[in-house]
Amino acid sequence: IICDDDKEISITLEQYLKEWFTEKNIDQPSYTYCESGEALLSEEQTPDIVFLDVEMDGISGIDTGQRLKERFPDVIIFMVTSYIDYLDDAMRFHVFRYLTKPVEKDRLYRNLEDAMEHLEVLRHTRKKIEMKTDGGVTFLDMSDIVYIEAREQRTFVYTREKEYRSWNTLQEWIAQLDMESFFQPHRS
Repeated sequence: IICDDDKEISITLEQYLKEWFTEKNIDQPSYTYCESGEALLSEEQTPDIVFLDVEMDGISGIDTGQRLKERFPDVIIFMVTSYIDYLDDAMRFHVFRYLTKPVEKDRLYRNLEDAMEHLEVLRHTRKKIEMKTDGGVTFLDMSDIVYIEAREQRTFVYTREKEYRSWNTLQEWIAQLDMESFFQPHRS
């Protein structure tokens, strides 16, 4: 989503983004445009990346960004502005990057590369894991799992909030989990 009340900035940003995705041979994402914070906050879709102007009529980009992060904690927000004075306010809600206008293509590309890597990590850790329990099959986000223990012919899955008794074997868990994020100690 590109949210800026300056149409020229939105057009230029879209052009740069399209060029970057073409150069990287990545499918073009869908682009949505908003001219105000209110319009952005009324969007139904869950955004992956938002380019957000700071100074707009109505709700400021800072307030819009804070509300957006409350609704979508994993959204990647680029603040795009001519004013560096808002940097501290933007950092309070963990803005991904702060770009100054006019947007420098090379700087945008470097930061977009970082954003795409971050997005891939998020997608990977939000992977749904199938778990067989006495009550049937349920799904957990891989990132919610703290550890898994095998005992008593069962596996026990521990999250921060809850312990689950699972019928999945340890080998089934190993096949589903990202072993770069987990490791298996020796039985002893």
